[in-house]
Amino acid sequence: MPITIAHLRDQLTAYLDRWPASAAEIQPLLDLDTAAGFDRATLPGHVTASAIVLDESGAVLLVHHRALDRWFQPGGHLEPGDDSLPAAALREAVEETGLDPIGLELLDRAPIHIDVHPIPANPRKGEAAHDHYDVRYLFRCVRGDLRPRAEEVHAAEWRPAADLDNDDLIHRLHDYVTR
Repeated sequence: MPITIAHLRDQLTAYLDRWPASAAEIQPLLDLDTAAGFDRATLPGHVTASAIVLDESGAVLLVHHRALDRWFQPGGHLEPGDDSLPAAALREAVEETGLDPIGLELLDRAPIHIDVHPIPANPRKGEAAHDHYDVRYLFRCVRGDLRPRAEEVHAAEWRPAADLDNDDLIHRLHDYVTR
């Protein structure tokens, strides 16, 4: 069953239970009409899912995005076969890095972070400028062979958590690792 607005709202509620100061940032998603369905064309932006993958030492798995020439956590757009946001994040991690999904453990069913960032217009795709609401989940992994998916990324590496793109997320990971 595809991801629904109701599932998204449940995830947002769980997230805000932990980090209530983030409410204003994700308000457009909180305001969605659950009867309207989960259509990228009618949402205020695109919902994406990412995997923050930690190894036993606290290093984070990052992929180098070919088109943007930057290092990011594995993640991307939702697909019709995704049945939950954590499952979408797991799928993206496996697709982009080649890791065995059996070796990836979801550490919490609630997102560790939601990042809202602007995406410029892309006339080639017929897309106007819009926001991405990147719902991020925390996974642990014993290091395995990395086989990056060449059409999307051209490198995958275990890197220090400080290489992530968001100070708030880095702080949350530090708190998690040092508990």
